[in-house]
Amino acid sequence: MEKRRELWIDAAKGFSIIFVVMGHSGDAAANHYLSWFRMPLFFVLSGLVFKPVDPGRYRGWAARRTKGLMTPYFAYGLLIAGVLLLFSFNIRGFAENIARLLYGGLSLTGPYGVFWFITCLLFTQLLFGYIVRYSRRTQFLLITSAYLVSHLISLTVLKNFNLPWNIDVALLAVTYYAIGFYGKQAIPALISRYSALLVLLPLSALVLLLERTGVIHYSLNMKYKEYESLLLDLAVPLLISLTICAAVYQLARLIPLGWMGSLGRNTITIMYLHLPLNYSLKYLLGADYGLVPFTLIGVIVPLLAAKWAVRYPVLSRFYLGKAGVPPAKRTGKAASVSSNG
Repeated sequence: MEKRRELWIDAAKGFSIIFVVMGHSGDAAANHYLSWFRMPLFFVLSGLVFKPVDPGRYRGWAARRTKGLMTPYFAYGLLIAGVLLLFSFNIRGFAENIARLLYGGLSLTGPYGVFWFITCLLFTQLLFGYIVRYSRRTQFLLITSAYLVSHLISLTVLKNFNLPWNIDVALLAVTYYAIGFYGKQAIPALISRYSALLVLLPLSALVLLLERTGVIHYSLNMKYKEYESLLLDLAVPLLISLTICAAVYQLARLIPLGWMGSLGRNTITIMYLHLPLNYSLKYLLGADYGLVPFTLIGVIVPLLAAKWAVRYPVLSRFYLGKAGVPPAKRTGKAASVSSNG
């Protein structure tokens, strides 16, 4: 039986992927501020729709999750490598791209710049799926330990080690993922209140003002393990993520956001294609073209490609991860989240 998804979750993912594309446009200010929350928001939203795994079924579940995430990873990776080979006829460069794709992590740059997120998401899900078999107290202890170890890595020479597939970044990501999971009831209940937005929005603006005026100094870059504040790395991403969720929830009550929900259900294609598409156009045009064109191209063209690919089972299986994502329903009062993330 098809499970209906909450519109506000899909819409929030839609806004989040737009923020990701904007951050990669080359606009330094946009990248700096959007990096505070764009990846944590993805993990929180994924945690919201996670369902605990029975320990006896963990291996089978882990295998399915790995296949579901890594099939598009390699499909897009090989596609990009193949296109580059056609234009350059550089066999050595092709082999190097395949090697980087296999190793992942910080070795993924250029058109592969966002591939790290998929492997990090996979290890985050596998780690959290294993943790939830224990008592709630043990779960909190393990997640807290992972959060502390992630900052130990960031603050020492361990930061410079390029582990395969950004495995070590999952130690931080699992905290954001856990916030979404443990807040499965509390978060929708909070953001469904209009008064919550009236509090969250000024608080987020205050954080931005404090950073702009130099009262606080904050930055967050999960890929490159730049997270150096135990307090702010938890407070700032969570505050802004909740603000965005509250704003999207209230918007979904006032205006049709089905188009944004559709965007949120096709984040995988946008994630993989927005960089190679824009890099190709910049190369052909011989010039940068700024934040807005970069974002429009990086969002609209991959979305159209996803709409086309879903019509073909083979393309859907390889490039969209899985087919048959049900339509979202309009948000009324806070409702339970049933889909697995």
